[in-house]
Amino acid sequence: MNQASKLMIDVRDQWNRWGRIEHMLVLNGLVFVLLWGSSWFGFRASILNSLALPPNPLESLWKPWTLLTYALTHQGFWHLLWNMLLLYWAAHFLVSFLGPRVILQFYGGGALAGALLFWLGTGLFGLWNGWGLEQYAAVPPLIGASAAVMAFFWASVLLAPDFEVRLFGILPIRLRWLGIAMLLYDGVGLFSANSGGHWAHLGGALWGIGYLRHLQGALRFPPWGLGSATTSKRQHTKDPHSIQSETDRLLDKISKSGFSSLKASEKQWLDQHHRS
Repeated sequence: MNQASKLMIDVRDQWNRWGRIEHMLVLNGLVFVLLWGSSWFGFRASILNSLALPPNPLESLWKPWTLLTYALTHQGFWHLLWNMLLLYWAAHFLVSFLGPRVILQFYGGGALAGALLFWLGTGLFGLWNGWGLEQYAAVPPLIGASAAVMAFFWASVLLAPDFEVRLFGILPIRLRWLGIAMLLYDGVGLFSANSGGHWAHLGGALWGIGYLRHLQGALRFPPWGLGSATTSKRQHTKDPHSIQSETDRLLDKISKSGFSSLKASEKQWLDQHHRS
């Protein structure tokens, strides 16, 4: 076996050992490296234009893949880093309650919802100002995983608002206050030069909240493969009110003492009742 073949096998084995969260991190990183490398050969602008979501939805009729590829594309290193750090934390937090099978639903759904709100916000702004096609052409396309990341973040806020995290590893703060700060940030941002990005954030947030409520049984989406939090057998044999009461009790325990304070039986209970 030559060295190249051994390297490919090692890469494949490592990929298989990683979970879906790590896969999303790697995909975002690979697209960033692709853009960085293409700048050396003068192809960066062309590739970026092929991946970014155009502000005019009619343009996406010819580039439908941009509804998802924009959420894997980042302009600069810090843009990528902050999105990936928040994705890593929020996604792992949700997985500890819901299981790994919800990763793609939250990420993909958040990206699509972010795209729709981006178009809605840009369109409303254009109508208000009487824009024509030439003004739309001046609006920068949408890139970044922020909308998808907001789906994970806001689902985490809704799931455990009193859970305490350490901001920058130092400042203790509850998720509800982080959520309020993020909401104010995006609300003010709707009137900024990057208003489209903040509309996308709100779209991802709405998807994260709505899909979590769907998994909890509070909302019913059309049955096109989104899944639900409980099987039909559980729906007939378990009282949803008692399940919610026990969930609230365990979340309160986590917010006070951390996830590690749960007993093995309590962790198993959460896994059974809050897994897609």
